[in-house]
Amino acid sequence: MGRRSRKRYRKVVRPVRRLPKVFQCPACGLPTLTVEVKVYTDEVGEERKAALIRCFNPQCMLRAELKDLPPVFEPVDAYAKFLDAFTQGTVEVRYERGEEGEEG
Repeated sequence: MGRRSRKRYRKVVRPVRRLPKVFQCPACGLPTLTVEVKVYTDEVGEERKAALIRCFNPQCMLRAELKDLPPVFEPVDAYAKFLDAFTQGTVEVRYERGEEGEEG
């Protein structure tokens, strides 16, 4: 009597979806924008977050800062809030020029 061969089952490995770390700049359109979120304590003693938004494109060099973000905000949330404020024109944006003489 023959035995039935055992079937091999393949375990389906799904990739872990991670939140992005680099975003698209609304000014220049390149994916060179980073959002750095810092935690600080306000006057009342509550923890709040502030986000520093920077574009690393040498032609753009966009800089902005968002303050008084809720403590649950991640960089993705801060980017979405910045994008809304940028399109409405309610956020103060600076364009800092880098060192023009450094060609390498």
